Amino acid sequence: MCENDYQYMSKWLSTKEVLTFYGDVNEPFSLEMVIEKYGPRIDGEINVPPFIVELKDQPIGFMQYYQVDNENEYFGFGDNELIYGIDQFIGEPMLFGKSIGTRMVKLFVKYIAQRTEAKMVILDTATNNHRAIACYEKVGFTKVRKMNKDSNWLMVYPLK
Repeated sequence: MCENDYQYMSKWLSTKEVLTFYGDVNEPFSLEMVIEKYGPRIDGEINVPPFIVELKDQPIGFMQYYQVDNENEYFGFGDNELIYGIDQFIGEPMLFGKSIGTRMVKLFVKYIAQRTEAKMVILDTATNNHRAIACYEKVGFTKVRKMNKDSNWLMVYPLK
């Protein structure tokens, strides 16, 4: 992701179909909000590398990964376990349901496995986001437990 991608992020994070499961449908992102949140990640000030996903040279989505540091206990894992979390979305609603998300997540997990010593990759998704849950299960993630007052599933993909 680079500064030229802010416009895509602002567009996607203002789309009801995206915000229904990624963010808050009542709080669309302005360009300024995108710059404030993702600028420090692009600059390396915050160690959460952001990526724009492209399909046939066209931007279609977003992914990021981060090392889970102080939250191991919250998620129910041991202090010494090296865990990475991922967040992602397809920004173009016309591409939903075409197995693109499955390919995205599969490649991203492989990318993390090759570049880190992570023991597992985790993500959380809304319990009513059935399309995403099916995608993650196809990749190999399993539901571990419900979180956030049972509104989200914690899902895990073991690496080593």
